[in-house]
Amino acid sequence: MELLKRIQELLRQRDVTSVTIDDNDLIFQAKCDPTSIRIRISISDAALVVRGFIPFFVPVNRRRAIAEALNLANWQLRYVRFEMDASDGELRCRGDLPIFDAVPTDKQMSNLIYAVWSNTERYAPAFLQVMVAGADPALAIGLAEENEGERPQQRISDLTVN
Repeated sequence: MELLKRIQELLRQRDVTSVTIDDNDLIFQAKCDPTSIRIRISISDAALVVRGFIPFFVPVNRRRAIAEALNLANWQLRYVRFEMDASDGELRCRGDLPIFDAVPTDKQMSNLIYAVWSNTERYAPAFLQVMVAGADPALAIGLAEENEGERPQQRISDLTVN
């Protein structure tokens, strides 16, 4: 698909190496402190979907707490949302851009990828604290949101880190 080639070139211009999976999907690794994520970009006739797969699989006994943390994180997010796979507890961040009657601009696509990448980096440590250390979901998410101004703004709006 032509749009997928545009996205791949957009990423390549910003030193991000991606791999085409099929005619409608590509994937790349992205560094998010304290981990890395796999970002998959899928295109259909109706939408451009960007998913950031967080390499945490929530144990069954912590899924209720993580669901609360996801809900709190999603409350004021725009463009993206966090999800948990009910079958295995995998966490991901997802953003969708409808493309029914228009072709998205490079800026729109970059912003959607940036939103998935940066919000994952912002909230993943909080999810890890809730999942592993048993932190209170409200406290963990509150700290992630409070510390937003302290994070270095070193990348992503121009997608320069792979």
